Amino acid sequence: MNATPDSSDPTAAADAYFGAWEADRPAALADVLAPDVRVHGPLGLIDGAERYQESLGRIFALTDTLVFHKRWVDGADVMTWFDLYPRGGTDPFPVASWLHVEDGRITGVRVTFDLGKLLRAGDPRDAS
Repeated sequence: MNATPDSSDPTAAADAYFGAWEADRPAALADVLAPDVRVHGPLGLIDGAERYQESLGRIFALTDTLVFHKRWVDGADVMTWFDLYPRGGTDPFPVASWLHVEDGRITGVRVTFDLGKLLRAGDPRDAS
């Protein structure tokens, strides 16, 4: 069973989020995503932890490596700048991920990246 991240430290939730991604373990997000998480990104709006977990699982499957460059923390907000290396040797692309954390759980995500590069690696909207 996964431990809920330390509620007093928003970086613990961010670490758990990216740790699940690097390990290709979307189920590990169950304890870090708030049930009513709201996500805004190039693929649209996603409401709810279950839907976001499913979506991330498809993105995780397209991901080979994440290379982190910078993290900013401001209160309950954690912004991370990283490069996503898709599977199959395609060029990496930069991603900015802004997580809002309340009581140790991610309640909001705003993410931006080059959608064209992701779609060339594979469309995460397609069910596997």
